[in-house]
Amino acid sequence: MKKIIYLFFILTQTSSVVFSQTQNDKIDTLIQSYADLNKFCGNVLIVDGDKVIFEKSYGLADREFDIPNSRNTKFRIASLTKQFTAVLILQLVEAGKLNLRTPISEYLPYYRKQIGDRITLHQLLSHTAGLPEYTERDDFFSDISKHFYTHKEFVQKFCSDNLLSEPGTEYKYSNADYYILGAIIEEVTHQSYAEVLQKNILDVSNMKNTGVENSSTIIKEKAKGYNFNSNTYLNADYIDILSTIFSAGAIYSTTDDLLLWDKALYSDKLISKKSRDLMFTPVLANYGYGVGITKFVVPDLHKEMHYIFHQGAINGFRSIMTHIVNENVLIIILCNNFNIDLNPINNAIFSILHNQPYTIPSR
Repeated sequence: MKKIIYLFFILTQTSSVVFSQTQNDKIDTLIQSYADLNKFCGNVLIVDGDKVIFEKSYGLADREFDIPNSRNTKFRIASLTKQFTAVLILQLVEAGKLNLRTPISEYLPYYRKQIGDRITLHQLLSHTAGLPEYTERDDFFSDISKHFYTHKEFVQKFCSDNLLSEPGTEYKYSNADYYILGAIIEEVTHQSYAEVLQKNILDVSNMKNTGVENSSTIIKEKAKGYNFNSNTYLNADYIDILSTIFSAGAIYSTTDDLLLWDKALYSDKLISKKSRDLMFTPVLANYGYGVGITKFVVPDLHKEMHYIFHQGAINGFRSIMTHIVNENVLIIILCNNFNIDLNPINNAIFSILHNQPYTIPSR
C-alpha cells in the first residue's frame, strides 16, 4: 500500500463553525473546481454532530461505461482499514484472548521466534515494532502484489525481516505491522479476518455496504480505480489486495457507512471508553492505534483543536477521514483517482468551515 498518513492543518485564526447554504456553495464550488481540472473524482461527506451538512458525488465511478459516482458507490478505503483492525484487536483484549504487552510469538507460533519474542501487540498497533515496510520493496508493486499468498505465507516471506530499530524506540509506519495483526486475529479466533470484521463491527454498526475486497467476488456499485497521467486516465494496476494488503488496507466502504462506523467508534457499541482512550492516545509521532492524533492551540483564539484522523492510498484510490473532536465535526473524502493529493481539498474545507481564506485551483 502506498504510504500516506499525516494531515497537517494550518489555520491562523478561527471562529466557531457556522454552517449555511453559502458555505455549502463554497465547498461545492471548491470541489467542483478540482473535479473540472481532473484533480478529484469521488464522494465527500461532512457531518456536524448528528446532522449531515454536505454530501455530494463528483466524477465517474466507471469511465468505460460513463457511470457516475453516487452516494452508494463503494471505494477502497486503503489505510483507513487500520482503525478497524485496531478495534478488532482491542475487542479481543477486552475478551481476555489477547494482551497488548505479550510477545506476538505467543499468538503466532509460525512467526520468526527471535523477532516475535521482542515485539508486542502494542508496538504493532502504534507502528513502533521496528519492522520494515514491505511495500517499499522495489518488487512489491511490480511483482509481489500481483500474486496469491496465504496469510501465513505472506507473513513468513515479507513481514519477518530483520528489525530496523529496537521495538518501542522509534516510529516507523509499516503495513507489515497491521498485516501481522490480521494474522493474529485469524489465529486466535479460528475465523477469517472478513468473518470477524462482519460479526464484530459491520453487523453491530449496521454497515451493509462495507467489506473486505478479494480478487474474485463481484462487489456491486464499486468504483473502478484510476491513475491520471499526462492528461489521460488509465486503469490502476491489478493488486491481489486480500492476499498482499489484507488487514492493513483491504476494506471497501461508502461515505455513509463510514459515518456509521464513526458513530459506533465514539460510542460504547464496539469497545469500552478505556480501550478508546488507549486507541486515541499518541505513542510516538502523533500516532495511536490505527489513527493519527493532533492537538494544537489556534493562534489569536487560544482554542485547542483536536483531530483524530487517517488517510490512505492504494492502487487507484485515495481517502481521508477526519474527526474534529472538540467540534464534533466529521469530514470524509473518498476518491477513485490515485494521482491526487487530497490534503489541499481537505485543508480548504476546514478553512471554509472556519470562515478563513482558501484557494480555488486554476490549473
